[in-house]
Amino acid sequence: MGQKTHPTGFRLITTQKHLSNWYSTKGNYSTLIEEDYFIRQKIESTYNDFLSISKIEIDRITKETNTQEYVNVTIHALFPREKEMSRKLLKHFPETVANPALMKGGLKKITTFFLKTLIRNTIRFFQKKTNKNFSLTIHFIKNPFEDATLIAKFIAEQLEKRTPFRRAIKQTIKKVKRTDIQGIKVQVSGRLNGIDIARSEWKRNGKIPLHTLNAKMDYTHQKAETIYGLIGIKIWLFKGFEQ
Repeated sequence: MGQKTHPTGFRLITTQKHLSNWYSTKGNYSTLIEEDYFIRQKIESTYNDFLSISKIEIDRITKETNTQEYVNVTIHALFPREKEMSRKLLKHFPETVANPALMKGGLKKITTFFLKTLIRNTIRFFQKKTNKNFSLTIHFIKNPFEDATLIAKFIAEQLEKRTPFRRAIKQTIKKVKRTDIQGIKVQVSGRLNGIDIARSEWKRNGKIPLHTLNAKMDYTHQKAETIYGLIGIKIWLFKGFEQ
């Protein structure tokens, strides 16, 4: 069998960087790792109904004159669509959607208002929990088909709606072709279309230079919870070479 290397971990020195950026002593390292995990889990559970999250970056800064630690959290996500957001607002905040005075500002303004409220509440929660200064910002991704995680979540949604996996893959590759992405590879594994024996199938379009260190690769793996069981989804995106 061939040895397989994680595309992101393979390029951490060259074209990729860690999602957590900080330095710590040996005694405090495990505590900060647990804290990073807690921050990511809390953000995903809080914002999962409103945002399609791609990745969460955490930067820690400690000033020499002050022992207080500053934690900067950046969420990379897709701005929610109007149909999805109106449905979610109706579920979580029915009194707001029913109020015509608030709806005059438009759904986009209401969405921005609730996201700002969520951010303030999240920062307040983390500060009470850790006794550290927090700042949280959301970076919105314009095109979801230029990000591997958002593509995998799109395919997972299609499979959970019982769309045939080949059609879901073809639709995804067709939409990726319209962007500046130079190559994509999609692999799905599990009981595809409900067949008893699990198997893996993949489709590729363009170049996927996994052995080249200066190639900018975006990789992720997600799972789709179908009525037949879990289906694993892997996405490789080639975004060109590092200049």
